Amino acid sequence: MKKRLTRQESKAATQEKLLGAAAKLFARRGFAGASIEEIAETAGFSRGAFHANFKSKDTLFLTLVETQVKTMTAEIHELVAVSKSGEETFQNLRLAYSRCTGADKDAFLLLTEAQLYAMRNPRFGKKLSALLGSIHDELIASIKKVQEKVKSKDSVSAEQLVLIGFAFSHGMTLHSLMDPERYSDSLVSESTRIVFDRVFPIAE
Repeated sequence: MKKRLTRQESKAATQEKLLGAAAKLFARRGFAGASIEEIAETAGFSRGAFHANFKSKDTLFLTLVETQVKTMTAEIHELVAVSKSGEETFQNLRLAYSRCTGADKDAFLLLTEAQLYAMRNPRFGKKLSALLGSIHDELIASIKKVQEKVKSKDSVSAEQLVLIGFAFSHGMTLHSLMDPERYSDSLVSESTRIVFDRVFPIAE
């Protein structure tokens, strides 16, 4: 006999389906190109179900961006936490960053869409800035833990490393999406490792 979901579990399942439908539609046609009705219909619900779970399309968009970005950065936090030595921490972080750059290209498209929308919509922009700021702060804290374990040749701050990391990986992924033959996944991955080694060199 199938277990009956609690109200909270049912609500969470509905939200997950709505977010999944929105992610696919936004990646394919952009934020403006997908209506609330279409998102709800794709997820198998009514417009009423959408509004019972999200205040607006902006709210859903922000929730989706938060979920995607935290998924992209989760491996970095985890590997820093489990690494036992400075060398292991450095190598794990290097690997995680390389994977992150080419990981979920739809997630990078979604983030780009959100940033463009934020520039045209100050209210949304303020919320997105606060969200990304908190995620950056979490990454900065993790990088500082690495710097405590690893002797670095240069004094690149954790704040600079996070900014360089996000900007470079985002830009490289977009280039790969625009011209995958010229900017292959292997070229992107190798370029990412080169940049990582330049901005975060480990002492010999």
